[in-house]
Amino acid sequence: MGSDGGYSLTEIFAIKFVLADIVIIAALLFAGPIYAVAITVLLVISVFLVWYLTERVGSDDTESEPVREPVDPVTELQNRYAAGELSEAEFEAKLEHLLDSNDRAERAGVETRELSLERER
Repeated sequence: MGSDGGYSLTEIFAIKFVLADIVIIAALLFAGPIYAVAITVLLVISVFLVWYLTERVGSDDTESEPVREPVDPVTELQNRYAAGELSEAEFEAKLEHLLDSNDRAERAGVETRELSLERER
């Protein structure tokens, strides 16, 4: 069994082949060779269909870009300053502007996310 509690794709195919063998042998014994051949063909087609669909779905997942978590404005500003995109004066001015905006929104009763940095008083 897979590490997340489910079955891996390989385990699912192995289980499917064991069950298919049982069905084919039962059809051969009880219904005759024509039914056994028909069931075998249907099972082989279903295996290829499952394989094709899993490959197609798997390729769509790898092409999509990962979803980025939203970063609060102060953290984004700190990251830009650390990357050298902002000078110390620009950083402090923008930080002051963010804190003023947060204070104005708070006084107006507008619901905002709390900034991760408190104003030094």
